[in-house]
Amino acid sequence: MDIKLPAMSGIDCLRRLKRINPPLLCHVLMVTGHEDNSLVFEALKAGASGYLLKDRISVRELTTAITSVSRGGAVMSPIIARKVVRYFEEPTTPFDGLSEREWEVLTSLSHGLMYKEIAHQLSISLDTVRKHLGSIYRKLHVRSRTDAVRHYLQRPH
Repeated sequence: MDIKLPAMSGIDCLRRLKRINPPLLCHVLMVTGHEDNSLVFEALKAGASGYLLKDRISVRELTTAITSVSRGGAVMSPIIARKVVRYFEEPTTPFDGLSEREWEVLTSLSHGLMYKEIAHQLSISLDTVRKHLGSIYRKLHVRSRTDAVRHYLQRPH
């Protein structure tokens, strides 16, 4: 299944397939051009038995992968496997996942600066500040600036 389908995402389709009762006796292999970490992990969490990059696989490799998955195995393109391994190698605090710029935005936020002041201080647009904050909120699993600052102030030093 591809990630980007016309009517719904392949991940949403996979989730729906996994909810069918009685359960379907099938395995789903994602074959897509999308390498984005969030898509990879969402697909695997949804129950994909593998994740292959279609522009980096031969017909023979695809046939082998389908056979492997149909027998209960799991397959990944080498680049995807490396992403998964790196994910588990990374330190476990959510702050380690922040980029340098996100860290700067969060630090400025913890000093009580407003979005416009952060934009001016870091010489970035207000829109860019908002995008960084959205990413920070996702990575820290928070929903507000107050929660983000609380996490920042309570972080291990």
